[in-house]
Amino acid sequence: MYKQTLGAYAQKWLDANSVGPTTALRYEATVRNHIVAHLGRRELRSLNKPSVIQGWIRTLQDGGFEVSTIEGIFDILSSILGMAVEDGLLPKNPCKSKSVKLPTATKKKIVPWSLERVRAVIAGLPERFQAGGKIAFGCGLRQGEVFGFAVEDIDFQGGWIHVNRQVRLVGTKPVFALPKGNRIRSVPLPAQLTTALKAHMARFPPTAVTLPWAKPDGEPKTFRLLFVDEKGRAYNRSVFNMGAWKRALVAAGVIPPRERGARYLQAAPEDGMHALRHAYASVLLDAGESIKALSEYLGHSDPGFTLRTYTHLLPSSESRTRKAIDDAFTGAASSETEGPQGTSAPQAKPMCPQCALAA
Repeated sequence: MYKQTLGAYAQKWLDANSVGPTTALRYEATVRNHIVAHLGRRELRSLNKPSVIQGWIRTLQDGGFEVSTIEGIFDILSSILGMAVEDGLLPKNPCKSKSVKLPTATKKKIVPWSLERVRAVIAGLPERFQAGGKIAFGCGLRQGEVFGFAVEDIDFQGGWIHVNRQVRLVGTKPVFALPKGNRIRSVPLPAQLTTALKAHMARFPPTAVTLPWAKPDGEPKTFRLLFVDEKGRAYNRSVFNMGAWKRALVAAGVIPPRERGARYLQAAPEDGMHALRHAYASVLLDAGESIKALSEYLGHSDPGFTLRTYTHLLPSSESRTRKAIDDAFTGAASSETEGPQGTSAPQAKPMCPQCALAA
């Protein structure tokens, strides 16, 4: 057993997964094309060297893959080797070595969707999830937080929702867990979204779903979820993204229909469900909401992160800059600040960046 190859063991890992058919196909293709193709003939014990893993990562880089693609492939290899550790075939997972470094991507500015696109994509979602798309956009929830949203998280009278959990995958097992960063939060509930949620619950009553908490062998917890699949189960992220979400993108004209003979729809890495959250942020900033409040509603741990992510979306900053300099050249600024008898009014003190975040 100890001398078996990675290729043979990877097949056991694939066979042990209980995912939907679409996800199973994606896993199989990733393992075959990017893991077994390069490392499949090696014995498991020969992989117990971080340098081997780092060399494999470099091979993927040289193949021209996007950083996000490499990260996804790497996660699958790490899961395979993690299972090998639990089976006693490896002393430790080399993918978790501190010396193994994934490539870093150049930070791209977020380009938020137009409201027309937001509406079109939501309209293209299955009827049972359209209110899920609305709450992702209307309250800035992450996908897993929408999947884990329960009727007990709504305060209709006060006009708030409480983001208390998410549904996430641990390996291939869905679990309930705290939101990202363990940051429970409350978000204002707009009136139109209140109406949408009530109509959704009348059409699709909340469904009690039981999942382990935090880890596959964790304590079972039951919540009455608003959004479940056709079989009454918590949504599986991989199945949803490859199916319902991409079909909605096709319906909205974001990506083209699947070509004849193609196995998958076109990739859309920048048009995942997270785009609805970005659209929420852009609408709030355009309306004059503060960075500090937006950070709290999004569940960010640091308002500085929110500012760095969305600073280019702050409205009219370039217009204010042009006007200020134009006023200085024309003398309008000095005339506007003159006090009685031509004396100058005291100038306001500049605001420090920390104070600006709190404003």
